[in-house]
Amino acid sequence: MKSEECLEMNSNTFEIRTYGKSEFAMLMFPNARDPQQAQDRLLRWIKRDAALHEQIRRLARSTGDNDYCPAQIRLMVEKWGAPGEYDF
Repeated sequence: MKSEECLEMNSNTFEIRTYGKSEFAMLMFPNARDPQQAQDRLLRWIKRDAALHEQIRRLARSTGDNDYCPAQIRLMVEKWGAPGEYDF
């Protein structure tokens, strides 16, 4: 898989690339009051699906990663759609 690619979703293009965890969380939860709240909400959604959580964990480069690699982003986008497509 290429490290960067774009997905066409509902006539919008979303770039699959490395995103900071708070950056991606804020895209998924734009109404969160701050990046930490958005990250906490995203992590809760990830943990609701044990298989997804395990896949994301296995793809992490290290335990304390501050970003999601393209493969992790792809998993979440395939599960929920691009930011703005799923009503959390």
